[in-house]
Amino acid sequence: MPGLVSIVGAGPWDPELLTLAGRDRLARADVVVADYLVNPALFMHCRRDVQLYQRTQSPHGPFASEAHGQPVVDQDEIHRLLLAKAGAGLHVVRLKGGDPMVFGRGAEEAQVLRAAGIDYEFVPGVSASIAAAEAAGIPVTHRDHSPSVTIASGYEAYEKGGRGVDWEHLARGTGTLVLMMSVKNCRDNAERLIAAGRDPATPAALIRWGTRGIQRTVVAPLAQLADRVDAEGIRPPAVMIVGSVVDLRAQIEWFERRPLFGRRVVVTRATQQAGELLHMLAAHGADAVAFPCLDLAPPADLDALTRAVRDLGEVDGVILSSPNGVRAWFDALASTGVDVRILHGKCVAAIGTGTATACIERGIQPDIVPHQARAEGLVDELRARDMLARRWLHVRADEGRDLLAAAITAAGGRYHLVIGYRVVRPPVPAMLTRSLLPPEHGGEGCDAICFASGKTARHFLATVAEAHGEAAARELLARAQVLALGPVTAAAITALGVRVDHVAESTDDRAMLATVLAALQR
Repeated sequence: MPGLVSIVGAGPWDPELLTLAGRDRLARADVVVADYLVNPALFMHCRRDVQLYQRTQSPHGPFASEAHGQPVVDQDEIHRLLLAKAGAGLHVVRLKGGDPMVFGRGAEEAQVLRAAGIDYEFVPGVSASIAAAEAAGIPVTHRDHSPSVTIASGYEAYEKGGRGVDWEHLARGTGTLVLMMSVKNCRDNAERLIAAGRDPATPAALIRWGTRGIQRTVVAPLAQLADRVDAEGIRPPAVMIVGSVVDLRAQIEWFERRPLFGRRVVVTRATQQAGELLHMLAAHGADAVAFPCLDLAPPADLDALTRAVRDLGEVDGVILSSPNGVRAWFDALASTGVDVRILHGKCVAAIGTGTATACIERGIQPDIVPHQARAEGLVDELRARDMLARRWLHVRADEGRDLLAAAITAAGGRYHLVIGYRVVRPPVPAMLTRSLLPPEHGGEGCDAICFASGKTARHFLATVAEAHGEAAARELLARAQVLALGPVTAAAITALGVRVDHVAESTDDRAMLATVLAALQR
């Protein structure tokens, strides 16, 4: 049976502006085909096995596919991809910036799907035409200024197709005018409006990357706006606003007042685990970038955890090192038909508050949570309680330090390690790595990079080096503030030959946020 294509509006950029319906469709999608102007942070809502395609900025570049890597270079090829995937019975999400029906070509794609007999649906999104203005403190309507708003294309492609903008009509109107895709033709569009009768002194604004932490807003009289845009080097994407409502920005501007506004902060974690820190950074005004450096895979020995559950009577306690280890352990309990009651009489030690919280969410309060959220802290805690010499089962990732094993064995205890999951390096879209490069190399640059482990730093360095070369990767890290979550992570980063600028006092998201604020806030 043919599948379904959900044509979803992703909003202007801010991942929190995705609708609940859009998030639901992403969570259920087998395939996601995303436009360039879609925030990769939205992919955290997808399943790990999703087939992901995202177009690059270059008109000659391919979609960056995490599934196949096949080039998709034009709209006809997008149509063929949608038809092929949905025709194979898959649920496809066509993810578009803003709203799919506002200069999004959503209707064109729906026509193609209808002709092929494939079901589709539209999921509206927040249009950049409204959201960018709001983020800049400019209302598109106001009782004292404008009773209406007109949204028009500022791009000449429509004129080439014989459907040009009626500039005289726009110039005579008393409402707010929003021109989409307006950077390249900013001067021509302003001159056309003035020639058609619009007052050259009309307040106007151009907003680049509306709703992003690196949003830039240029305000000037209509006749001078293009000169200001050229002087400040504004590039696409941007929205142009014309009307007296622009003057209200001086009174109600709000977005740029946040303490991290203008700062670009990279979060290097598994995509599905970066959400809370990204949310907190964005709430403080940062342009928070999700850069997936880790993905989880099943352990090489799939039966090791279930054997450990069956042999639980041979140990005195269980050590869990991470929230992922907690999930792996409790999933193993469930797979063998038992629950937390089997842990009665066993000591459960959780390293870190995040790990402890994951235990509590699964219905058990850890007996030991060391104040120092690292292996050394647990060794000190067990030694103080005279518990090192007991029989311990340790569930963690495939890579880790041997400190616990050495300390327990030296004390006369028994240490049994079980690998609950493997940490692998996921593929990263080329447009994401390119966006982190400095402006002279075609990117937006970044102000800080947050690392939660040595492995994330190692994977980040390798990913950027593969895409742009070792020298470019090292230069990127040298230009940015490097932030480490705890001293163990800091030591591992230093071992890579990378300078560490700041170290979070504890290993949780709030500590990392505090570190970012200390390093970057205005």
